[in-house]
Amino acid sequence: MTGSRRGLLVLGGTVALIYGLRALPWDRLPGRRPRYVDLPDLPPFRRLEEQGQTSGATAAFVGLDTPTADANQRRARADALRADLCPALFGPALPTEIVPIAYFSEFRCPYCRALERDLDTLLAEDTSSFRLIQHELPIFGAPSELAALASVAASRQGKQKELRRRFMRTPLVAEPASVLRVATDIGLDVDQLARDMASPEVQAELDRTRALADIFGFIGTPGLVIGRTVLNGAIPYALLRRIAEDEKSRKTPVC
Repeated sequence: MTGSRRGLLVLGGTVALIYGLRALPWDRLPGRRPRYVDLPDLPPFRRLEEQGQTSGATAAFVGLDTPTADANQRRARADALRADLCPALFGPALPTEIVPIAYFSEFRCPYCRALERDLDTLLAEDTSSFRLIQHELPIFGAPSELAALASVAASRQGKQKELRRRFMRTPLVAEPASVLRVATDIGLDVDQLARDMASPEVQAELDRTRALADIFGFIGTPGLVIGRTVLNGAIPYALLRRIAEDEKSRKTPVC
């Protein structure tokens, strides 16, 4: 068996494990609370006990489908971020009573759409306790990379969420012309958008997100870091809400 085939089998098995959490009957277990274990190499972060080793995999999967030079660059970026992780993950410091939620998504990921509806519900139910930080993690090739660039660029004009929602409803966003059509429809300055998409700053943001994904072991989407709790994969709303409440009840900030 070749190394690449072994890598695909490991990747497939791991993805099946992570998404298995979605099938757990959390909504029918009112007395059950999530159990956590610390990530020994990433204090103060933790993962669900039921999630096995997936969230703590860090850079174990880097290089399965990545050229050696690129893999080395990714490892170097991840190592550099570890020294000051929270600003890259959560952005500027928040008030201590707000729980940050870092969300890693991919436009072509069907699980992300369901999770985003749940995140919207969570934030609507308690607007003062949680703050969502968006991270674009394109994993399905050039069309995903293009859409991610556009999303990050649109954030410079304050319309990232609107653009993302339009992309989610668009069957195919595979070329610059289709991206610019959507951008025009929602009133973006398309010339500015094109300049930002080509800028090193926007690319650097995507590179940081990839490095964060490597650190936390996000080999697929969606990925979440709710306060201290690292989750890789789709989860039911009942479990999402319980984790968020656990994090809200903690008295000390994440970092």
